[in-house]
Amino acid sequence: SNLGGTATMIGDPPNIIIGNMLGEYLAFNDFLVNLGPCVLLSSPIAFLYLRWNFGDELRGRLDVDIKQLQKLYPITDRGLLIKCGVVLGCVILSFFLHSYSHLDPAWISIMGAIWLLVAFDMHHCHEALQQVEWDTLLFFAALFVLVEAVGELGLLRFIAETMSGVVGTVPVGGRQAFSIFIILWTSAIFSSFVDNIPFTATMIPVMTKMVENVDGISIEPLAWALALGACFGGNGTLIGASANIVMVSKAEVEGYHISFIDFFKVGFPLMMLTVAIATVYLLVCNAIFWQATAGT
Repeated sequence: SNLGGTATMIGDPPNIIIGNMLGEYLAFNDFLVNLGPCVLLSSPIAFLYLRWNFGDELRGRLDVDIKQLQKLYPITDRGLLIKCGVVLGCVILSFFLHSYSHLDPAWISIMGAIWLLVAFDMHHCHEALQQVEWDTLLFFAALFVLVEAVGELGLLRFIAETMSGVVGTVPVGGRQAFSIFIILWTSAIFSSFVDNIPFTATMIPVMTKMVENVDGISIEPLAWALALGACFGGNGTLIGASANIVMVSKAEVEGYHISFIDFFKVGFPLMMLTVAIATVYLLVCNAIFWQATAGT
């Protein structure tokens, strides 16, 4: 999920944060165009690594009783299913048309939710509202308040000035490539041991100030480096991404225990492998597409 979710703005929480905080620079389609190819390059390598790592456990025949699954999980309301499909299709289409409509993805999602509530049954909307993860929304709201508070204290300015000083020692022509490398690997390592959501929210103001302080770098390539580093880095440890924690809790309910060390032994090498691929990809893209307009 961390690997595939990197391809779009709504695929992974770090991308949602990047798209929201850098909305004036990045459109929905920009994520797919710039990050999608890297995901396509990394996914087969990740698959081969997992196949090699688990080896014998993946061999043999997997028997699935489709009829039994249909009995356990039947479609209870086909009409509602069709309505959900139509609304979801319209919402996704609106995301792709963001470059033309300039509607914020958050408003598109809200309009889709309201449309579906009206199409469903307004008398039962309170039941749907109860299923909203309000604690997660409050977490994001509090996170942005915390980041702003840290910024007011001057910590983000200090970090930005320190990184700007390091980048400033590099010749102008190589500053953007150096910045991409530093942000990619820093975000990957930190996101492995600190949840990638707060790390991403903290790094964006730092990158913005770096671009203001240092000549020869642009915000867009740094945003792609942060997205790839934070999302791919989330595979490094059990606590690196919310998807990991959800997966482990669900596995525990089904009787499969996955410890921190078990996850680390598989996830960290995979993270290093995919980030190495992302490094090559970003540096090649910078040399071909981005360096010519760096700093403009």
